[in-house]
Amino acid sequence: MSLIAAGVACGAVLVAGCSAGTVAGEAGAVNAGSGEPVFSPCDDIPDDTLRAIGVDPASESMDILDVKQPGWTICQWTGTSYSVFVAATDRTVEEFHANPRNTDFASLTLGHREAFSYRETTDTRHENCDVVMRSGDGAAMVRFSLDTGDPSGTNPCQAAVRTAIQLEPVIPQ
Repeated sequence: MSLIAAGVACGAVLVAGCSAGTVAGEAGAVNAGSGEPVFSPCDDIPDDTLRAIGVDPASESMDILDVKQPGWTICQWTGTSYSVFVAATDRTVEEFHANPRNTDFASLTLGHREAFSYRETTDTRHENCDVVMRSGDGAAMVRFSLDTGDPSGTNPCQAAVRTAIQLEPVIPQ
């Protein structure tokens, strides 16, 4: 499960718009000049909130396979048949919306901020759904991922929205 979840998380970071880095023959920082997000999901989401969304605070996993992603702070927790991935980034909500690998957008209002849910086009089994909201100068993303072969019939987008609603008060505006 954790290896699959790490792959999903890695895909989320790539899909969100990591193409801003330098590629052609010169070393350069991804999204050079931008700061790191000030929101750190692993540090800033209280254990009581994690329990309320049905994940175990002790299952915390930081970054992607413990590798820091420039411009991102990432944390993931597991529940009984799903995982919740929360990322803060200096990417904008517009970048998430403009990415051609994202589909099935649905507009939302979380608290007093605009947000939207979406799926990745590669998720042909409909096991994952993301919610993105503005946070500081960037965005926060909440991903709800069902375990492969989950028989519960849970709709991951409905679950992602419910999860994002519960997390929104602890995510900086």
